[in-house]
Amino acid sequence: MARYYPTAYTAFQPSDRSLSFRQRIHRYLRSRRNRGVFYSRSLVDRFVAGRFEYPQLKAVARINPDLKARILDVGCGSGTLLSDLQGFGYENLMGVDLFIPQALELPGGVRIQKGGLETLAGTTWDLIMFHHSLEHMPDPARVLRLASDLLAPRGHSLVRIPLVGWAWEHYGINWAQLDAPRHLFLHTENSFRLLAANCGLRVQDVNYDSIELQFWVSELYAQNKPLSSMDMNRPQTVFSRSQLRDFRARAAKLNLEKRGDAAAFDLVHA
Repeated sequence: MARYYPTAYTAFQPSDRSLSFRQRIHRYLRSRRNRGVFYSRSLVDRFVAGRFEYPQLKAVARINPDLKARILDVGCGSGTLLSDLQGFGYENLMGVDLFIPQALELPGGVRIQKGGLETLAGTTWDLIMFHHSLEHMPDPARVLRLASDLLAPRGHSLVRIPLVGWAWEHYGINWAQLDAPRHLFLHTENSFRLLAANCGLRVQDVNYDSIELQFWVSELYAQNKPLSSMDMNRPQTVFSRSQLRDFRARAAKLNLEKRGDAAAFDLVHA
């Protein structure tokens, strides 16, 4: 499968380190957004957090791990989320990713190891995260059992995955989250609950967190256009502002109805 994860793959792109004016603005807004997601009471921070989605960080904030918690991100790509958590004061962070070109050490000492969860046998973690990575793995049951074995007695495993819902029913083969051939398994909420239970884990909470990407990427595919034909960070170059606002509103509505195409599962030992 490595050929389907080239070095240009989105998850492997490093965080912005450019000093251009545009990138400085982006970095500033990202910082305010992150604070708004995680702890800030500033109205400006909360507004920015509402305008620029960051479901990965939101899912961690719901669990609210202690700053001393041992946190592992499985399938972490270049480690953007780990860097952001480090900025909040988390100290015991590590990532693993089977398809990154090579092992990394981020500023501040956060290590990202090339490999899978099985390389960490004998370690213990308070939070093991899978942010849209479990669906890329050929044996998810084995991986969840490994996660259960590595999880501290009161630990949490956070699994964010695509879910079969309205977008699949509407777009069919053009649904963005099919992502063939990288996505090997796709679940409904019920089927994932069954999988977790078979691996010794219990779903403590589930939160639907799909975003407007389910619409604009699927719409591109429906027009027979590849994702590479558009800058992922600038959908406004293809869709109007009113279309993007509509996509955002529809995503929020589908999440409330538990029909969105993605969800975050908070798992604990059964």
